[in-house]
Amino acid sequence: MPRKLVSEKVKKDYKKLMQQLVLDLSQSVRIIQESPMFVDCPNCVWDSINKKSSNVFQSSFTSPIVIFGGTDQERTVTATSFTEGRCPVCIGEGQLFTTKEICIAAMVNFVGKDDRGGRFLDLPAGKEGMNFLVVKTLACNYELLLNNEIFMVHNAVKCEKFTPPIVRGLGGEEAITEVVLQTTEVGQRTTAKFGGTDKQRREADVRRRIKGPTDSDVLTGRLQGR
Repeated sequence: MPRKLVSEKVKKDYKKLMQQLVLDLSQSVRIIQESPMFVDCPNCVWDSINKKSSNVFQSSFTSPIVIFGGTDQERTVTATSFTEGRCPVCIGEGQLFTTKEICIAAMVNFVGKDDRGGRFLDLPAGKEGMNFLVVKTLACNYELLLNNEIFMVHNAVKCEKFTPPIVRGLGGEEAITEVVLQTTEVGQRTTAKFGGTDKQRREADVRRRIKGPTDSDVLTGRLQGR
């Protein structure tokens, strides 16, 4: 049998290098979530009838786990036993939620006009322009790109998803995920001062609220169940 030209080591090295390249060239991209990410609380037993915690300790939970990995809300949850009152981890909610906005590291590139990356819409009042951009991030963020439509790049530029995300890799080794976005507001600047108080910076859109984020006092351990 002939020797493989692309070995498993080459595939893994490709994945490692591609992911590191994206991280090295990345910036913060905010995702406005239609539905916040959530996980069932690992510290207690879920009550499927009442849709909340049964406030019974999950004895099989022994090793710490990491939730919301790859995002700015990644954290480690450890087992906290209890015999009465509410679960001290989720305070009786039964689930742990992220906020409505979640931030990921991604590489952002606007497509130049020479590449036909911009276009005009013919409207009754005249022509309106928009720009397209390619966002690349780690493959673990695929679901976030797939399930949400509104993104904020360069701190202030509001964009919408133009095409569904795709996963790129080599020989089955998923390395990165890529999505094409389009700017949504005519004349909006495409850069802003990072970390500053830009006057054109927008607040998040008013959206349908499904569930609030887990209280910060709960996440940091300052508030315990009773």
